Amino acid sequence: WTKLNQRYAETGSLNEPGFLHQLIHLMVGRVPAGADRCTVAMEMEDTFVQNLKHAAGVLLKEGILGLIEPINIRITDPQYFLDSPHQAAVVLQRVAHPSIRMQMHKKICLSTHGFTAVTGHIHIAQVPDRHEPDSDGELSFSNLFKLLEELDYQDYIGWEYKPQRSTEACLDWLRRYWSSRN
Repeated sequence: WTKLNQRYAETGSLNEPGFLHQLIHLMVGRVPAGADRCTVAMEMEDTFVQNLKHAAGVLLKEGILGLIEPINIRITDPQYFLDSPHQAAVVLQRVAHPSIRMQMHKKICLSTHGFTAVTGHIHIAQVPDRHEPDSDGELSFSNLFKLLEELDYQDYIGWEYKPQRSTEACLDWLRRYWSSRN
């Protein structure tokens, strides 16, 4: 990681080919029960930004990429504080450190192309049932990958799905995708 730290000092970038990052999801927390979101928003954001600034230096030394994830509060958790990619981008701008990036879900990724530069991880699953990418659903993963290539997305893509088959069988879609690219 010494070379990575040196390269970061020279270029200001952590996107170095050949360096494997460890990733950690940094949870923002929940709006306290009974509290009004608007009333506590600035205090919660300020605390989160201060914590991320502290964590950024530690993460850089350890070669770890910290990820913050906006979560849809209408579906997943109504009390979760970080509820949109726009809010996450503001937090990232305030933190201003490349060891802290955004983690996005593929649905957010498709509708918010402007966040590619601050995204360090995208996780995907088929919609609506969160199964393998080649299962029945709304998404065309070949189109998603094409879009990510057009956007010059260079970071991580993870699979966050509920498998319907064995691990080996679940990866058939990936083998077919790579075969079609050669």
